[in-house]
Amino acid sequence: MFNILVSPLTVITIVVGIVISFFYLRSMWQVLQSVAKTLDNPDEGESDGFGHSFVGAIVAVVASSLAIISYGLAPQLLYVGIVLALASPIAVAYTFSRELDD
Repeated sequence: MFNILVSPLTVITIVVGIVISFFYLRSMWQVLQSVAKTLDNPDEGESDGFGHSFVGAIVAVVASSLAIISYGLAPQLLYVGIVLALASPIAVAYTFSRELDD
């Protein structure tokens, strides 16, 4: 009889995590390429637009905190932490794409 080592939900989580990682790394690469192209350009009095990145970082920290807190409330809420851990890179990747658009 076939015996799977992990549950189907774990396999789904791994696949979703791989997809999120792909988009996160792609967004990071695009931002780094954009920065590299404009690194030597004069600022001309414009301030850097890191507002979106700051919001993404705050979302990531809050999601991590909620993941830890949720497990402390009840062990069954461990799975909420997994969802929040997957949401953090989504928020950061979104802010990367906003930085590219602005």
